[in-house]
Amino acid sequence: MSVRRFVAPNSREAMRQVREVLGEGALILSNRPVAEGVEILALAEEEQQAVQAAASPVAPGRPAVSVDHRQAVGAAPPGPAPASPAPAAAALDFAALGQRLLGEMQDMRALLDRQMQAPTSGGGCRSQLRQRLLGAGFGPCLSDEILAGLPGELAAGPASAPALQAWLERQLEARLPVLEDEAGLLDAGGLIALVGPTGVGKTTTVAKLAARYVMRHGASQVALISTDSFRIGAHEQLRIYARLLGVEVHTLAAVAPLEPLLAGLAGKRLIIIDTVGMSQRDRRLLTQINQLGAAGRPMRLMLLLNAACHGDTLEEVVGTYQRAALAAGTRLHDCIVSKCDEAARLGPVLDILMRHGLRLNYLSNGQQVPEDLQVAEAGPLLQQALAVSQPSPFVPEGGADGAGRRLDSWARGLFGRGRSLAAALEGLRRELDGFALLERAWRLAALPAGVQGERLARLLEECDGEPDEAGVRQLLWGSGKPVAGATWSMPLLTLDPEGGLQVRPWLAHRLPTGHEQRMDWAFERLKARRHLLPAAPEGSFLQVLARLRSPWVGTVRPGNRLEFQGERHSLAQLSAVAEPHDSLQLRHRGRPLWLELRHLPVGLRAAGERGGASAPWPVEAWFGTLRDGDSGQSLGQRHWLAWSPEPGRRTLAEQADGVRLLLACDDLPALILRAWQALGEVQVPLQTELRLFLAAALAACASRLDQSAEDWAMDLRARLSGLGSGRRLRGPAQQLDALLHLLAAGDAFRQLGGERVH
Repeated sequence: MSVRRFVAPNSREAMRQVREVLGEGALILSNRPVAEGVEILALAEEEQQAVQAAASPVAPGRPAVSVDHRQAVGAAPPGPAPASPAPAAAALDFAALGQRLLGEMQDMRALLDRQMQAPTSGGGCRSQLRQRLLGAGFGPCLSDEILAGLPGELAAGPASAPALQAWLERQLEARLPVLEDEAGLLDAGGLIALVGPTGVGKTTTVAKLAARYVMRHGASQVALISTDSFRIGAHEQLRIYARLLGVEVHTLAAVAPLEPLLAGLAGKRLIIIDTVGMSQRDRRLLTQINQLGAAGRPMRLMLLLNAACHGDTLEEVVGTYQRAALAAGTRLHDCIVSKCDEAARLGPVLDILMRHGLRLNYLSNGQQVPEDLQVAEAGPLLQQALAVSQPSPFVPEGGADGAGRRLDSWARGLFGRGRSLAAALEGLRRELDGFALLERAWRLAALPAGVQGERLARLLEECDGEPDEAGVRQLLWGSGKPVAGATWSMPLLTLDPEGGLQVRPWLAHRLPTGHEQRMDWAFERLKARRHLLPAAPEGSFLQVLARLRSPWVGTVRPGNRLEFQGERHSLAQLSAVAEPHDSLQLRHRGRPLWLELRHLPVGLRAAGERGGASAPWPVEAWFGTLRDGDSGQSLGQRHWLAWSPEPGRRTLAEQADGVRLLLACDDLPALILRAWQALGEVQVPLQTELRLFLAAALAACASRLDQSAEDWAMDLRARLSGLGSGRRLRGPAQQLDALLHLLAAGDAFRQLGGERVH
């Protein structure tokens, strides 16, 4: 019996290999996770038949009978056979056991077949997620915009339901702006006017807001104003609330100017205005917003939206009120959602807030003051929204797909791209240490070339003067020689204590000269913990590092000769006696890799040292075999040397991590050169230092984004995948291209007045 072994990064790929080699009738014997991914043991169909024949139950003293349905009726059965020898009893027991195991394996195969037939492909995942969004009330426009960024890591292979759910929640949360600090909003005081259609609960919400302020600061610093003279009893309702809270309340005719009344309330820190409820189709709406805009003082408009309203109605309300605010010379950026307890789905109102860029401050879900007003929290709110996902009787099946084919689809697509750009920029600012600095440096390109260098120096001095909260760093050094194809040397880059590249280059020609001065500067200024070097240090450089007790890891060639057991050998020769260490997983140039490491303590002699003059430097030689993370194919050997002042098991683990980081960053010089060349093609002239700074910062950002296997990086790579030049790029080159286009697109949106991209 010949059992075949198949190894692949996931079950789907392994099953594909099984069927390709053994056919559709192959029997799966086992399926288990291994270091390379998934291992499947399988048996060909023809060999299954042999197993079944051997495993058929046979009665004692009778031969196995092969049933032939073509046998004529009444045919005589075969005659008795001689009795079996004694050892046959054991064989018969084994056969019965084999038959039982075969049945269990066939059940396992059926289970795996059902799993493989489940809709786990990229199209299946996307379709399931789209139905989930539509069922929760989100519209097709936003749904398609989100799913266009489904990461390849989730779309290509079998993704678990929790992973897809977590990804979907992250995408929605990134698009939903919420109030992050209620204290900042209330403590800032000023004028707040609640606007919105009739019946959304403005008066009750005014009382709830006032109550939250009173609980923090007391009643003496807040006043309420009602301009609702149309609704019977509106003033009296607000007076009752004001009397209970102990705050002042004033009434004003709907068309009367606000400025005289506000002048008498100049001593109040917070004034909340309850406005007349107006339909989005009421022609007096613009007059009311103009009245608020002409108050003579900055005013924050907060739009109240009824969560129980139909999505089309909410869309019309938001659009009309935002346009009225713009026409009145003000902006409408804040929102409160009311009647959450009455809404069958929260998806429609959340969809509208995301697409129109409204910040959600509070949720109102009842009439109690102030208990039924809560600060909005994006995570729990979105989980609640997605928990209700079912077809709507008011939306025809498949009708949502055609909703995007309207005459204004181009404009909606443009706004969708703007939201995606804004979300990508926010994610980069949040996750990449120094990206905000890169943005500020990028904007210097708009200045005349003659002042760019001076402004860059001022910017770096300002940022470097801020308290350093990054802690000790790891330093990634260039060779000191010009990068191949360039006239400049690779800038110094830093990594945070966890090994993440930081987006703050240090231009090489600005650093101190000489090994000793440079290392002292790095130790004091950058709190250097470990040095990642392009080559093993020699001579005085070794001595400086030893004096500072600074660990280092350097790349070396296989032909480098080291001392081992009193003799000199090349690293290639010593590879055979090195001890296994571990296998590390990393992303390298856009694909997953396995790094199989071995190590060996050796002696390093600096150039010019002779064998008897002094003892060699005790260093650790590291030998790495690179394997493709998908196929397991060997991609070659790499070699490094490392030194630490304190040997031990923990030191070996730290050195192995340094080797991983050095390997992951080995393409940075070429990536910086690529960015340098791309920046040379822009239409505006760039001063040399600014151009090199931007090139190095962009390369570091692209490399960090490509290396990370965390969810945020996967999401951002998916967001950026639609940007770029359209060339078939892979890995950090693709991320670099997308980042260049992202920053350029951000400039264009700013020039057009897109406020979400900044």
